[in-house]
This record gives sequence, C-alpha cells and structure tokens, in this order.
Amino acid sequence: MRILVSGIGGIGGVLAGEMIRAGHAPALVTGNRAIADAIAADGLRVTTPAGAFTARPTEVAVSPSDLPEGGFDAAFLLMKATSVVEAARATVPVLAPSGFVVTFQNGIVEDAVGDAIGRGRVVSGIIGWGGTMHGPGVVERTGPGDIHLGELDGTITDRVRGIVPVLESASRVVVTTNILGALWSKLAINCTITTIGAIAGETLGAMLGVRNARRVFLETYREVVDTAEAHGVRLERIAANPRTLYLPKHAGPFTAWTKDMIARIVGRKYRRLKSSMLQSLDRGRPTEIDFLNGYVVARARAKGLAVPMNEALVRLVKEIESGSRKPSMVNLADLPLHGPGPRR
Repeated sequence: MRILVSGIGGIGGVLAGEMIRAGHAPALVTGNRAIADAIAADGLRVTTPAGAFTARPTEVAVSPSDLPEGGFDAAFLLMKATSVVEAARATVPVLAPSGFVVTFQNGIVEDAVGDAIGRGRVVSGIIGWGGTMHGPGVVERTGPGDIHLGELDGTITDRVRGIVPVLESASRVVVTTNILGALWSKLAINCTITTIGAIAGETLGAMLGVRNARRVFLETYREVVDTAEAHGVRLERIAANPRTLYLPKHAGPFTAWTKDMIARIVGRKYRRLKSSMLQSLDRGRPTEIDFLNGYVVARARAKGLAVPMNEALVRLVKEIESGSRKPSMVNLADLPLHGPGPRR
C-alpha cells in the first residue's frame, strides 16, 4: 500500500517517523520548504517517551503536485483544520482511482472535506496523543493515547482494515462503527480546554483553578453534548466516559459541586497543558475556531438550539485574532454564565 503523509508538524512528524522506523515507506508532503530541506539533509528527528531516533524517508515533497499522479492508495492529512480542505483538493490528483484521505484534525472537518472531494473518499481518524515540533524536522511525542479510526457511515471496510497495521506503527488503533460519536467526544474537550485556554491566556491548571472558569468549562461542554445528541449522535468513549463532565442545565447543587470538583481535578492533572489555539494566537496564526466552537454553533442553529457560551467564545477568539482583544482571564467576565454553579 502506497501511503502519503501530508503535514509534517508535531503529530504528523511523529506518525511519519514511527511508520518509517517500522519499515513502511510513506511519501512526506511538508507544505513548507524549510521543513522539507531539513528532513532531506538530516532526516526526521523524533523523540518519544521510549527514546529518540532519526527516520530517513525516501520521498519528501513540499506539495502533492511534486509527486507522480495516481500513485497513492491513501493520504493521511495532518495539517491544521484551516488548511485541510485545500490540502485534500490538492491531494486528489495523486490518489489512485480507489484512493482516499484520512482526516486527523482538531474539530470536525469531515463535512467540509467531503463536500470538496466527495464523502466516499473520506475516512475519519482521531489521534489521542500529542506532538510538538521544536524546529523544522525535529518533533516530539508529548503523551500517550490511541488512534481511533472509522468510516463516516459506520461500516467496517477493507480499506480501513488495510491501514490499521500502518497506523499501529505509532500506537494502538481502535476501529469504531461510531466515529461520529468519537469525533463529538473529542470536540467537546477541544471546545473547552483548547478554546477557553486561548481566551484566558493561561495553562489549564491556572485556568481551572478559578471557579468561574470551571463554570464556563462545564457550560461549554454541556452545550456541545446537547448539540450532538440533538443530531442523534451517541458519544463514544475515547479516554474517559464523555458523560463524566456533563452538568445538566437544571442540576441540583450537589451535582454541580461534584462536576466542579471533577473539572478542578482535570486542571490539576494536566496543569502544565497550554492550549494549542493559544499557541497559534501567540504566533499570529489563524485558529481552528470555525471547526471547533464555530461548528457547534452552526449545528446547534440547524436544530434551533441556543448555545450562548459557544457563540460568545467564537466571538472572543475572533476579536483576539483581529487584535482588538488580548488573551486574559479578564475575558471570562464577558461570557454569559447562566448554568448552575457550585456552592463553594
């Protein structure tokens, strides 16, 4: 099977490196000349919790157009959500007639990618571990986790089975008949940790050490879950039960206090985590907000649901992107807190 890995940043670089180390020969598309040149000169330098190694790919290109047409059975897309539709379109010419892409983005991009290249060419994936790029071609895996993989229609196909051994080079692979439920479960976490961390400008520990931030966290999470369920989506367990952080709108004080404590524990456990969206803002780059909370807002409107917290988060992030606002805990005061809060 001929595989293309497109997007050689933190996660894409780790995945590609592990594939090469396991004996696969993926072609790499970097989208960046400096990264391509660094890998060609020094290899792909990868650090994992188990140690460091250098992987030397046989093909490195800046763009899919630099590769022969029609030669690839599958393309793993690992760039930011803001670039994935363009990348998918550019990749189609190098795919075999039965070739397909696997989307591995934060947020839900499958609708947009399917509209661009045909839904039948899209398989969805979720990578549960983190990755960081320290410099061109220098990447590090930053945590544990599985890869979830599935067809959008819930079937188990030969093409999905075919790429499982390739992806198992990096971690355990869970093939699911409910990839939409897995996507929404991850979305609920990203819409809280990633987005609220961006507007607060703090690590997760500092942010969730503040009671009002925990209330924003829980209300945002509830709106995402309610929207998913309104569309008939059954949330799938990824790392934890997706109902653990769900606080019903009219919950009593004990339930509110319990969920608040759970959010506080999450903050302590991952206290050093810095939002990837905040990192994008720090670098002056566009965020993935339209595929995160923005996606929730659009899907909620389709069902006539009110999601005021997610709407407000989208507005604040866009104001930070435009330069009219800065990341700060002060921004929490501009969010519409209406749900139940803990007594202490």
